[in-house]
Amino acid sequence: MQVQHIMCPVCGGRIPIEHNDKVNRCEYCASPVLGSDQNRNCSRHPDRLAVEVCHVCNEMFCEEDIEYRVADYGGKLFTIVNCDKEYCVDESQWAKPLNREYQQLVNMDWADNIDNLILRVTGLGAVLMMIFELVFVLSMIYLQYFTTHSANLPMFFLPGDIVIVLSILGNLLSAILLQTALQVYIHERQLGSGIVLLIILVAEAAFLIGRGLYFNLLINPIPWLLPLLFGAFTFSVILVFIGSMMATAVGYKKHKQFRSARITLGLTAER
Repeated sequence: MQVQHIMCPVCGGRIPIEHNDKVNRCEYCASPVLGSDQNRNCSRHPDRLAVEVCHVCNEMFCEEDIEYRVADYGGKLFTIVNCDKEYCVDESQWAKPLNREYQQLVNMDWADNIDNLILRVTGLGAVLMMIFELVFVLSMIYLQYFTTHSANLPMFFLPGDIVIVLSILGNLLSAILLQTALQVYIHERQLGSGIVLLIILVAEAAFLIGRGLYFNLLINPIPWLLPLLFGAFTFSVILVFIGSMMATAVGYKKHKQFRSARITLGLTAER
């Protein structure tokens, strides 16, 4: 018998409908999809229309028999539902019970568009910084072994050893920069990530400028190399700086919203 497939209404994934009389789950986002012949009434109260599907047992229940919980995935909150059976409650302990009033007060839908913009700007800047590091390494290797500028490149023991060591440090800093840039998308980490990103950016910029001077790039024999590196470096720094400033501003606004919600509900003492 050929299995029927439909598109998930949530993520658009392809879902095989294996049971026409039971709930089918999307393998991509775990959203429930009802079978065409499935009874839509509550499993415990047959005279009531079900409103949710338990994410553990996949049975359908009315409002009286379910509990909503909030889970964190990648810094974004989503809601899961479990019924009141002991096994299903135990399997849902990893998520926190939903406080509807608190969720309404800390609703961050207003920030979705700006968060996406911040992530794109900071992420692009950090990726370009890593590409800059790769180009810089290749340039230094070329200067070291294929030009007369090798006499101006310092070394410890072997030709090119300092180039390798400082290039590794530069790539490490750019990797940390990229990892921090990805954290600006997380609501409760956005403020801290924006501030840390600024600090790392300053450290990265100081390191790269100092490394360039140490390698005597001002007198390198390739006339277009320094403008190219400086232009790419400046563009990357500007993108990350703008993104980090935006993340700090939006993160501070979110921080105040979270704090205000906790104070309103008596979840923390106002100072």
